[in-house]
Parts: sequence; structure tokens; C-alpha cells
Amino acid sequence: MEKFIQISAKALAQLRSGFNYFLEEKVQANSTNLILFLLSLFVLFLLSFSLILGFPNVTQILIIIAVLAVVMLVILVGLAIYYESNRHLTKGHHNFKIEPINKNRIRFDLIQLDKASQKEFIRLMRGKRVNQRINFTMGNKSGDSANHKILFVLFDELLVGGIQDLAGERKQYFFDLLMESFLMNNAPLKASTLKSSFSAWKGDQEKINSRNQRKLIKQVLRKD
Repeated sequence: MEKFIQISAKALAQLRSGFNYFLEEKVQANSTNLILFLLSLFVLFLLSFSLILGFPNVTQILIIIAVLAVVMLVILVGLAIYYESNRHLTKGHHNFKIEPINKNRIRFDLIQLDKASQKEFIRLMRGKRVNQRINFTMGNKSGDSANHKILFVLFDELLVGGIQDLAGERKQYFFDLLMESFLMNNAPLKASTLKSSFSAWKGDQEKINSRNQRKLIKQVLRKD
């Protein structure tokens, strides 16, 4: 009996795994697949309904089919609208989680952001993409690389989990977000510069200058 239970449980697990894969990877892959799947279920339901009840009156069957068809059509249209609205909703958002920071207490003056850039920066903090790129002008004697490093510290403190462990596609997505969201002294950010500056920044965490930059950013975000 125990062996039978183990074999049956394993078979059921494989069946459930296959069914979950079908739902997640095929049916839910896009709105069209979902609509076709629901439409197939609807047709199957109508056939089963007719066979089980066996209405002798053809008119009754047609009326029921018509009513159910209208209901199904409304559901399908509603689902299509919902999925399309989700696509538009996520289009203007990034998928990084932001630390719970009081936006009204941020010391933008310490990182020299003007009013327009402050407004766009708050959009980023709300999970949205910017309408106009933020011109990041803060630097020091080290030149442009210092700008990048201060920006990295800012997001290391701002994003949940920080950015030091970002790798692969996630790191590239972060670089893309920076290039889409920021200018560096009115100039676009370059992917090659971001990569080299990021590597250098990660290796400089224990240096005094890096510690001072982090102290500054914590003052900006009022995290101290």
C-alpha cells in the first residue's frame, strides 16, 4: 500500500507540474492565449451542458447558448481590456523596490538638484520612469567618475537590497535605468563608463572618500 501511495503521489506531482507549466507558460503567456483557453472551456461547457440536460426544445437550447455567449463575450472583452491596461501600466514603471523614505524630507540641495530634477527624482522613487532626464551635476576633484560614484551610492541607499550585488541582466537593467533617467553634466551616460565606474566603485567601499560620499547621501535621504 505504501509503495502504491508513493507511486501515485509521484505520478500526481508530475501531472500537476505539467498542468502548472501549461497554465503559467502557455495560457498566461499573453492575453490571446488566455482568451483562446477560456473560449475552449466555454465551448466544452456548452457541449457538456447540452448533452447532460438533453433539452428536447431546440429553441430553449439556442436561447441558453445565446445568453451564455453574451456573458462569455463580456468576460473575454473585460479580460482583454484588463490585460492591455496592465501592459500600459507597467510600461511607465521600473521594477526596482524603493526603501520607505519620506520624500518631503530629502535634502535635494546637498546633491544640487534643481526643481525640475527633484520632481523627476521623486517619480523614480514612486516606481515610475522619468518624463525628462535628471541632470546630475554634482562632482568633486575626481571629475566625472565622482559623479557616477555618488550616483551609485545614492541608489545603493535608495533601493531595497542595494546595488552592490547586482549581476547579469539585473545589473544591465539598472544601467539602462540610469541612462534613461540621468544626464551627467548635460551629457548622456555611457554604458562603458557606467560599467568601469561601477567596478571601481565596488572596490573602493572602504576608502575614506567612499565613506564620506555615503555619509553625504545618508544626510540627503535623512537616513542618519
